[in-house]
Amino acid sequence: MTVAQDGSALVLRVLDAMPFAVIGLTRRETVTFVNPAAEALLQRSSALVRGRPLTELLPEDSPLMDFITRARREGGVMSARSIRIASPHIAPVDMDVTASPDGEDGGLVLTLMPVRQVQDESKNAEVNAFAQIARMLGHEVKNPLAGIVGAAQLLARQARDDQQALLTLIRDEGGRITRIVDRFTAFETFFSPRARITNVHIVLDSVIDLAKASFGANTRFDLQYDPSLPEIEVDPDHLHEAALNLVKNAVEAASTPSRQARVSISTRYRAGFRFAGRDGPRARGALEIAVTDNGPGVPEQTVPRVFEPFFTTKAGGAGIGLAVVAEIMQAHGGFVVLDNSVSGASLRLLFPIARQKGAAK
Repeated sequence: MTVAQDGSALVLRVLDAMPFAVIGLTRRETVTFVNPAAEALLQRSSALVRGRPLTELLPEDSPLMDFITRARREGGVMSARSIRIASPHIAPVDMDVTASPDGEDGGLVLTLMPVRQVQDESKNAEVNAFAQIARMLGHEVKNPLAGIVGAAQLLARQARDDQQALLTLIRDEGGRITRIVDRFTAFETFFSPRARITNVHIVLDSVIDLAKASFGANTRFDLQYDPSLPEIEVDPDHLHEAALNLVKNAVEAASTPSRQARVSISTRYRAGFRFAGRDGPRARGALEIAVTDNGPGVPEQTVPRVFEPFFTTKAGGAGIGLAVVAEIMQAHGGFVVLDNSVSGASLRLLFPIARQKGAAK
């Protein structure tokens, strides 16, 4: 498993704290990693199972082996419900299983969670376990992040003028990540936006600056803003997250060794949109943010599933980005639309311009 080979202490501590089993495999199904929950499932210690083929721990005709074969054949992240795990040493138990590609060497990560009846007691236990993991992640992320931001502030005192923009970007992104971590550790999801009057162009500019300094360094960005648009009531951190996901997807979709990625980000007013509220129409117009790339477009057979959590066609992808975008838009009373063609894809965010008082808090 890649994280084990890299010796990432933080990732290993998180995996060890998981209340479900995690198993790392090589492309030949040799076990590279098991967390304590997996040790309990397999009835073997980590020292006894690492380096051994999984078929020595489970029968070759085990439903899990069949699932692994299908996951490798289809690629991407794959999940299945109620797979029976049993052997002479393992009492039969039904598990929900997810397989995720790990690195580029054919590795695979399995997560196995017991199928449980919906009971308040078990749900509370899972929530408490997740809350503990969230608090640990928050602590481990915020400490080094504070050091990074502090170092950027010190460097800014002696940096040249042409370096100040990047140092400001580091400080701003550090602050945004800190806010997201704080909300995550407080169990606050994207369904709880903290809306305030926001200039979307300022947020989009910060997204583009971040893209140019990292994954989009070789990308051509074309900005087409409508300066007459009003400020709208949104959560700026959530808008930043949604736009960043769209821009990153666009860059990855359009980048090839023989073609420069081109990504267009535009804003405009869209008349005629009605956003339904509990007491009738809440808005009759929309502010649209469109992110368009020059890639090959989304395969038609996958279009209906692009916003599903954990669905991805990318090797090593997690299938989370567009699902997060859809969740953010739903929480803001808007929606996201995909326009697809063989000359590129365009994802449009549509926010209500006129919101009822108290619609988002």
